[in-house]
Amino acid sequence: MFKNYQLSEKYFIPIEISIALIFCVLPLFITFPYKINLYLAWDGAYRMSIGQVPFRDFGMPLGYGYWLLPALFFKIFGPFMSTLTLAQVFINLVSVFALHKIFQAFKVKGGIRVIGIFLFCLSYVFVNFWPWYNHTVFVYELIGLAFLLHAILDKNHYSNLKLITGALFIFLSFFTKQDIGGLAFVFALSLLIIDAICDRSYKSLLTFTASFLIIGGLFILPLTFYDFGYWFNYGQPPHGTRISTLDLLGTIFSESSLIMRFYIIAMIIYCVHQWYKNDKLIAWPKRELLFFFFTLGMVVQPLIAQLTTYIPENVHYYYHSFVVVFLLSRLKLPVDRPIIFGGLIICILLFWTQDYWRYANRIMKQVFSVEQKLDYNYVSKNTWKLKDENAPDTDRSDWVKTPFKSLDNVLMPKETVQGMQNLVSRYANVENLKVLNMSELTQLAYEIGYIPEKGPKTALWYHRNVAFFQREVDATCDEIHAEAYDLVLFEVIPRINRFYPPDVRACLQEHYKLVKRFKAPRIPEDSFIEVYERPAK
Repeated sequence: MFKNYQLSEKYFIPIEISIALIFCVLPLFITFPYKINLYLAWDGAYRMSIGQVPFRDFGMPLGYGYWLLPALFFKIFGPFMSTLTLAQVFINLVSVFALHKIFQAFKVKGGIRVIGIFLFCLSYVFVNFWPWYNHTVFVYELIGLAFLLHAILDKNHYSNLKLITGALFIFLSFFTKQDIGGLAFVFALSLLIIDAICDRSYKSLLTFTASFLIIGGLFILPLTFYDFGYWFNYGQPPHGTRISTLDLLGTIFSESSLIMRFYIIAMIIYCVHQWYKNDKLIAWPKRELLFFFFTLGMVVQPLIAQLTTYIPENVHYYYHSFVVVFLLSRLKLPVDRPIIFGGLIICILLFWTQDYWRYANRIMKQVFSVEQKLDYNYVSKNTWKLKDENAPDTDRSDWVKTPFKSLDNVLMPKETVQGMQNLVSRYANVENLKVLNMSELTQLAYEIGYIPEKGPKTALWYHRNVAFFQREVDATCDEIHAEAYDLVLFEVIPRINRFYPPDVRACLQEHYKLVKRFKAPRIPEDSFIEVYERPAK
């Protein structure tokens, strides 16, 4: 009797909600180490929350879509790292809801839908604790595609409104990061062209395209007065292109994962089978045809995006859930039966162990006070190779919680915390302090109380030849030569190709006084922050 028992559709919605809440809310109860590039999320949101306007007060090679939600949350809850976590909880919840609506548009059954959402949360949501533009860009795309699919698959009086809303979010995807956002736009157009061919009507395609262009104009035209064409990277000098045919082919045939290539092969085999069965591809029902091309696009898009968005490695892991849901739907498995449903959940847990084991291992050590001690008198997996005592530390085991409000619930190296404390105690009461902060410690603006530099030649971040070019180098060196700053922080990262421009450091060494140097909050621990002061007259 139990073997043939089926879960009704009403049980799956509460299961989906429970899965979403568990995975999305979990970061609120965990203390995290400070991660690379978090300073960028905090700095842009902080500047916008205090009234600075992108491209007028600071430039960047992206649009400002990424910072909209963090800035809003900063305005409501304050400029703290815990606020960034809260903003990401909201973003993650929205992404799961958008995924749910996409699966609904394709009439995916409840059990398979839950499997897809569980895999999406485990492989993608679980690793995104903080807002990051490589994640936000896809969430905007997902929302836009959800509106678009419901507009063309369930046409009614609200379809045009859904197309306009979909165009808004696809534009926000582009205005968050051009490469993935551009692919999102092409992807959306491809789905609309299929819809136009199937329905022999181009109304939806024209409505979406016109909406996208109008919305883009409303966002961009006011910014053309503020050097937008210089900052925004559409491949023009001084920006450099990351696109290369050989690199793209190498990414597809050499660097792409085996499972990704397996997915594509499985989709092609299914396509050939359907084509052979129906004589021609267009004989598929429109919903089936769109589901196939949508799923294929969700695999091909990250395959291409890996060329320009190559770190971190797990930034594109969202595609697993789409392919698994499509293939399960085609296999006609009775997923609504508890034994099949539970078995698939266990299979996913066994298949995707790397992320949750890393955190479970850390929690188990803390809860049970278990710490594995290394005895080099015995040869094991952990002792067969001697540790290089001169090598920089590559873990965060000795990092500590900071006493700073803007860095609440965050771990940092002790030396970094001490260096920040010295700066705060020395400069917190200095009025009209002028600071050039070319480091990852952007939160010092809040802790010390200074206003971040702004102006037409001010960059949001100082990545050489990515967001900070020779024009800015020359302008900054002129300011340093004129001793315009009271305090300058400059970060040195030996392992990255001149991330912070060495020419600015040379200007500092010539005209300013180096008063302190302390460790930067990154792994491996071989980077440091130099503190320069204006020389005494």
